[in-house]
Amino acid sequence: MRMGISRATLHRLESGDPGVSLNTLAMALHALGRLDLLTDLLDQTRDEVGLMLMRQAVPKRIYRRRGKRSERPEDAREAEPVVTDDGYVGF
Repeated sequence: MRMGISRATLHRLESGDPGVSLNTLAMALHALGRLDLLTDLLDQTRDEVGLMLMRQAVPKRIYRRRGKRSERPEDAREAEPVVTDDGYVGF
C-alpha cells in the first residue's frame, strides 16, 4: 500500500475508528491527493463544536441583588466569538 499501513488499519480508518492516529489520516489524505482537507479540519473558524464549547466556557457576568431587582440589565449580552480575516478567534 502507498500509505505503509496494514489492511486492518485501513479498515479501521474507513470505519471511523477514533483510535486511528492523526498521522494515519494525514498519510491517507496525502495518498488521495486531498491533504487540503486536513487544514480544513484544523481550522478553528470552521469548527462549530469547538466554537460552541468556547462560548460555553466564557465566564458569565454576576449581578448583585439590589432590593427587589435581581434581573440582569437588558443591554448585558453573552459574548460571541469574533473571527478576524487572519483566522484569529477571540471574544
